[in-house]
Amino acid sequence: MTDATERLAGILTICRKAGKLLLGFDAVKEAAQQGQVFSILLACDVSPKTEKEIRFFAGEIPVRKLKMDMETLKHWFRKRTAVYGICEEGFSEKVRALLDAEQAQNM
Repeated sequence: MTDATERLAGILTICRKAGKLLLGFDAVKEAAQQGQVFSILLACDVSPKTEKEIRFFAGEIPVRKLKMDMETLKHWFRKRTAVYGICEEGFSEKVRALLDAEQAQNM
């Protein structure tokens, strides 16, 4: 696991402990419709149908695909799911910044 991936997992773990990380399609969809989600993250092995549906419900909410699969994410969050929602703006901005930095490194 790369350093950037470990930092991302660390931030998401803190976010979860703070009660600001939603796991699962239904929970994220419902919160997104209520305007409570600031970012949506998808596992790299999310099904095309799930990705299409979550992007539809997301509207203006940024949706980003992670480089981690569901099994890797299960290791960190104890639940095998492809959809994660961040419900706090500060965490959301930090995660997006880490993803942007990781993407820039790989170019």
